[in-house]
Amino acid sequence: MYDPLMKHRAPVLILIGVISVVSILNWIYDYGAWMITPVKVVDGWEIALGGNLSSDILATLATTMTAGFLHADGSHLGGNMLFLWLFGVVVCELCGWRWMLTVFLLTTIGGSIGQLLLDPESPIPGLGASGGVMGLEGFYFGLAFLHPRPNSHVWPLARPVNSTQLAAAGVVGVGLDFLGLMGPASNIGHGAHIGGFVTGMLLSTLANRLVSR
Repeated sequence: MYDPLMKHRAPVLILIGVISVVSILNWIYDYGAWMITPVKVVDGWEIALGGNLSSDILATLATTMTAGFLHADGSHLGGNMLFLWLFGVVVCELCGWRWMLTVFLLTTIGGSIGQLLLDPESPIPGLGASGGVMGLEGFYFGLAFLHPRPNSHVWPLARPVNSTQLAAAGVVGVGLDFLGLMGPASNIGHGAHIGGFVTGMLLSTLANRLVSR
């Protein structure tokens, strides 16, 4: 018998599956060209503005999204997919899978832009779905901030969690990123986290107008 809950869970599972498969293939075949290198993207953008839209330039700019489908190792992948599951499901329940996927993709790019603004001259490649995951958190925070939302009960949450508590979890996460910016350098993309979260909040204002109609 069809489980109605799968209507909101299947799209998230498919997205997690795609990201997981691409990440594993990257570990085997090395899709290094899919990683985002800030200095290359900034240079590529300047060249594109000059009228050169060659395939190489477009591929460089596309890394602002493709990097979100790669992960360094199993723990990196597992951590991101856990939070993608949690917030992806609740966004699907509120707005549908199309919004969930759109938010993930656009906030992945928004997260990349955040990292570029933070360190545009960095030659160090970056990867990970953190920007998109934080984007879903920011999107949910925006939805919950503007209107009360139903309690969420998604594994592995032990009990239904109200929207205020769940939204607060996202705020705590992005708050830690702000603190991280003031600490010593690390391999965590704080700019990507903040950029994704802010992009998600901006998208939530549009969703509130369209979904409520």
